[in-house]
Amino acid sequence: MRQTFRYLALFLFSTLFLFALSEVAFAEEESGADHPSGSIPFWQKTKVSGSADVNYNYNFNRPVTTSSVAPAINGYRVFDANANTFNVGLVELAIENSPTDWVTFRTDLDFGHDVAAFHAAGLGTTEFFDLQQAYIALKADVGNGLTVKVGKFVTLHGAEVIEAASNNNVSRGLLFNYAIPFTHTGIVASYPFADWISLDLGIVNGWNNVVDNNSGKSAHGMLTIKPFDKFTFTLGGTVGPETAGKNSPIRTLIDAIATYALNPKWTFTLNYNLGRDGGLGGTNGLADWQGVAGYVHWKPMDRFGLTLRGEFYKDDVGTLGVPTGAVASSKLYEGTLTSHLYLTDGLDLRFEFRHDQGDQTSFLTGSGSSKKFQDTVASQLIYSF
Repeated sequence: MRQTFRYLALFLFSTLFLFALSEVAFAEEESGADHPSGSIPFWQKTKVSGSADVNYNYNFNRPVTTSSVAPAINGYRVFDANANTFNVGLVELAIENSPTDWVTFRTDLDFGHDVAAFHAAGLGTTEFFDLQQAYIALKADVGNGLTVKVGKFVTLHGAEVIEAASNNNVSRGLLFNYAIPFTHTGIVASYPFADWISLDLGIVNGWNNVVDNNSGKSAHGMLTIKPFDKFTFTLGGTVGPETAGKNSPIRTLIDAIATYALNPKWTFTLNYNLGRDGGLGGTNGLADWQGVAGYVHWKPMDRFGLTLRGEFYKDDVGTLGVPTGAVASSKLYEGTLTSHLYLTDGLDLRFEFRHDQGDQTSFLTGSGSSKKFQDTVASQLIYSF
């Protein structure tokens, strides 16, 4: 698998390098003149962006490690699972090139501790590097403009995203961690029917995999409605087989998000997820897992802001898992308050308090026992460009 990844990386590098050379040669031949110093056409048509974050968290339960090599664990966390530690969360470099107005290539290169949380199956076993996105987008002059994206891309679902810089809390929520996929590999088409309504629809391998784990495919889509400037509503879903080696049962996910930007100071977001393996309905009720999350972001001044998040998550099949010595909860609640100090453009210093509560003793303590709750604090410094 590592050898396959090396070949893929070499192929992408070689393609980009040859494309750059061809762009230079073509432009020189067309103009018949030398280029101004430092104005190679390939780079003129390339956008580079990225972010980096470092963070620290402390768990007041002071959970102990369960082995001599495993770290202490924050219960029901994914990106910040390790307790009482400093981390380099995610360092990302995104490169986007448009040789013409109808084709765009983009790749997102990710490094750091967070990679292990979302690394896609089929891209090797590394825990500190991931090719988060690598796709080609083609635009067709059809109606209001049709865009077709082919390759690996982030999911359409969820109110939160992989990059810390694009979220308003330090920790990721329960819904982002457990209810939805992170990335897909396949094809998706986007079409705006009007300024206020658009549709994304495609076929993908499945959840978080570059190489499909069965012979079936999943449908992936989202309807976006913006009836007026301040309000946006999205209704999305993914349907398809996700069990390794089998094309059944069918997994169904529904994702709904409503965002109301009252003014530059206040933004309100509500996110609901419902999922089931085997079709909706049945002996376990409507869903195997479902949850709701609410966000309030307040920015009263240019250099300061606050974000409040509250969540409820229910898991009927008990697949989340907890450390040895704790009991899995089927119902989880969490409340998070995050402060922002915007030190300068692109630099955000955050401090956070979070309370997690379960219906079982799911959170380890320093004595080796477990509780129904945990309280954590965290700090995070983010730079984005």
